[in-house]
Amino acid sequence: MRHPSIIAALLFTATAASAQEYDEHVHDGFYLRLQVGGGYLRAKATDAIPQYTVKGAGANINAEVGFALVNNFILHAKFYGASTPNPSMQIGDLTIEGQDEDRSQNYGAVGLGITYYIMPANVYLSGAVTYTQLSVSRRNEKVAESDIGGGLHLGIGKEWWVSKNWGLGVGAELAMGRIRNEFDRESWNVANFSVVLSATYN
Repeated sequence: MRHPSIIAALLFTATAASAQEYDEHVHDGFYLRLQVGGGYLRAKATDAIPQYTVKGAGANINAEVGFALVNNFILHAKFYGASTPNPSMQIGDLTIEGQDEDRSQNYGAVGLGITYYIMPANVYLSGAVTYTQLSVSRRNEKVAESDIGGGLHLGIGKEWWVSKNWGLGVGAELAMGRIRNEFDRESWNVANFSVVLSATYN
């Protein structure tokens, strides 16, 4: 006669353990995500005649700080930067490979975004609206920069819990911007695709 109560006890224990594990791995409260990665940056001067494009592979960093409005839905500030060393230039149909190892093209963005986690898979979707700017550096000194423009960031990724609050993962991000040049008022269309590694506290 004891078997039914033993089975019930085992089922209750397993259910409680499962619920506790899920409670420990919920996205709530303070949120911090740090990302590093690599990708491809392309900036096209659309008003120039002939049109020209500056492009190349490079690295990027991303930081997001915020809090969960409700479980798994997060509002955050976004700080993003990408840099392409020794970029190439395309003028019409002519491509000129980078010839200055000390020069780099940089793309920066600051804005406000949201992230939603699909649980319990711990897959996230994110988006942000940003202020953006292009600049050119030589030997780590800024030699030119654009005016401030608008931008849109979209991201997707998957993370794995390594503690109660920390997760490590991989993802991809697409950053797009529309910027005007400070000197000759040309418009720039910017696109930056990157693959990233992430560490998130939440």
